[in-house]
Amino acid sequence: MKALYTFILIFCLVSVDVHNSLASPEGIISGRVLDAQTRKPVPGAHVYPEGRDNGTITDHDGNFVIHLYPGQTTLVISHLGFRVYLLDLNDVHLQSPITVYLTPVPIRSDDIIITAGRMHMHNPGVYSDSKTRAVEDHMGNIPGLDMVTRANFAKDPVIRGLRDSRVNVLIDGMRLTPACVDGMDPATAYVEADNLQAIEISRGQENQLLSSTAPGGSVNFAMARPVLNSGFRGSAETGYHTVSNQRSVQSAFSYGKNSWAVRTSGTFREAGDLKPGNGSRIAGSGFTKGNVYTSILYSPKENHAFNLRYIGDFAGKIGYPMLIMDTRRADAHITGLEHAWKNLTGNIHSITTNLYLNNVRHWMDDYDRDVSQRVVMPNMFMPMYGETTTAGLTSQMSATSGNRIFNLKLEIFSIDAFADMLMEHVDSSIRDMYLVNLGNVSQYHGALSKSLQYFSVNGWIFGANAHAEIGTNRIREQSAIATYRAEYADSSSLEPTDFGYSVGLSAEKQVNNRVQSGIRISDGRRLPGHLERYGYYIYQPVDGFFYIGNPALKPERSSQAEIFITLGSEHSRFIGSTSLWVNWLKNYIAGSLIDQLFKRYDNMGIAILTGFETEMSARINNRWNSAASVSYVFGRHNELDEPLPMMPPLKGSVSIQRESELVSFESRIRWASPQNRIAKQNSLENQTGGYILWDIYTRINLSQNLVLQVGAENLLNTFFTDHLSVNNMPGAGRNFHGSLRVLIN
Repeated sequence: MKALYTFILIFCLVSVDVHNSLASPEGIISGRVLDAQTRKPVPGAHVYPEGRDNGTITDHDGNFVIHLYPGQTTLVISHLGFRVYLLDLNDVHLQSPITVYLTPVPIRSDDIIITAGRMHMHNPGVYSDSKTRAVEDHMGNIPGLDMVTRANFAKDPVIRGLRDSRVNVLIDGMRLTPACVDGMDPATAYVEADNLQAIEISRGQENQLLSSTAPGGSVNFAMARPVLNSGFRGSAETGYHTVSNQRSVQSAFSYGKNSWAVRTSGTFREAGDLKPGNGSRIAGSGFTKGNVYTSILYSPKENHAFNLRYIGDFAGKIGYPMLIMDTRRADAHITGLEHAWKNLTGNIHSITTNLYLNNVRHWMDDYDRDVSQRVVMPNMFMPMYGETTTAGLTSQMSATSGNRIFNLKLEIFSIDAFADMLMEHVDSSIRDMYLVNLGNVSQYHGALSKSLQYFSVNGWIFGANAHAEIGTNRIREQSAIATYRAEYADSSSLEPTDFGYSVGLSAEKQVNNRVQSGIRISDGRRLPGHLERYGYYIYQPVDGFFYIGNPALKPERSSQAEIFITLGSEHSRFIGSTSLWVNWLKNYIAGSLIDQLFKRYDNMGIAILTGFETEMSARINNRWNSAASVSYVFGRHNELDEPLPMMPPLKGSVSIQRESELVSFESRIRWASPQNRIAKQNSLENQTGGYILWDIYTRINLSQNLVLQVGAENLLNTFFTDHLSVNNMPGAGRNFHGSLRVLIN
């Protein structure tokens, strides 16, 4: 398969006629794009020669490198929310990096920017800027990204068929470790849409700036920041969803002066029982939660800025009707202090350091259930508690030298986790039992990453990245130590030290002013997570087994290859992108059957995943836009000679959208094919049927400061089950929703 992909790439690159209207380049310009008010970098800004579509975009720190061709005298720098900047090349010294300051301009609202791969999607749907909408809804149309659903609340991401420890979920680059050993509190549960500035998604190893050993990729929630010299701003929104009788309210306020600014917001959501397409509500599937967020910015000097952020998330009872218990309470405290040092020298553009401390606590119980008829642990109440503390330090330097862009990142973080369960028999004469699920376990990690991009004079862009990581493990609770010594008497150590790494190479070619093609290859070793090493009687709701950890696990190796082709540019009428990829996993970590109820984490040979993602958008005219996407994952376990469990089926979406100053409209079709390729030997998995869902959204600007949004999802009230839903939980039926948003300037 790798050889086939490589052959296809070489064929594409050597067979395309590269003779076009561009002359040979005579030089290279490098520089940086900054916000004129905040002096912060502007990622995703489009930089291109005047009169041409081909160009480049700025990276995460606002850096860019672009070729200079004969006769070109003006560069255009543009980004949504800023005035277009025209740079006269006759007025700058081209041998040194240049700095461009973009002036912000008012935009309609604080839309969430979503980046995934090579396509930059701003406001991908009319309804996507609703702040009372769950954050997972904003991620629903990204090809290659799927979500594990649990009734009415909280979904966690699956990227290219991989999830859990194989996907990094970050908040402003900070790691967050769920406290529930059953996975009922993914990081997405602690982020509200009103707090978001962007969702940055990396599929596989496509983003070299997010070097890590996670073979699936990364999801980073970039939080909204206050703005200097912005004065007072505010917003309030209330919304309602009929499918679960969900009521939502939120408000946000910010104030900015010359050297400091503050932003604070709060969201409250309460939902009743979910109603699937067959018309009857699912009892016990409601939830209640509140969220607060505060960000304080202080800039004592032009090139120094400190940002203190805090997220507090507090959930009440969360019902999980397809599981054996519910969440009674969940608390999260997420705190980070960031220092950004800009323009150190002509070559070093920034050093950004972030110190953070995150604590999550989670309580579950089954006191509201009838346990007498339960198959698993009948006549037993099983209250559970879990707590994790994740602390870390990251520091990243960004620099340029001629036609090269460098990034160097240091990361140190620790995970401390404890979880236990009390088994109380309904007969009070029978003595209670106590079980430690995580016995005060700790993991300490240190990592160093470096990435390099080289822009050649003939249009090639070469990239290289390397990531080295060391991890140590500790277990402190004496009963847990005794248990694992008995389980693994032959193991040399219960507290191993492991080494992980990832290395990658990439090559991209601007074939002509409309077509770009490239290849990426990578290899890495993922260190086992704390649940995989030390979890004891961990219930996995995705496949219904109880898992036992394994301190003797070997790191899991991942070798990946990807080829892609991109058509058009940010300002083209048509934009499209297709990726073909393969991921070869050795020492694949999965649960090995012990009996009908229990599994043990083990290295289970080789697993192979391959698939594709295709996405495109077309601007019909100044008001009408259309988009479509499709993706597929094929997974197979070599040793068991069967499909990997819980692989997403072929799925996609098609939409058409009309934007105007007063009334905007979107119609969208979501679809998925049946999934008949299921694991039978080592997992309990059911086939699921295909479905087609129709959604419509409307936004009405009642005034400059008042926005009404109404719409309907699953308009035909189709009954369906997403293949990645826990215990085949049916999806939401027809959902009429509306929200009213007030802006204060």
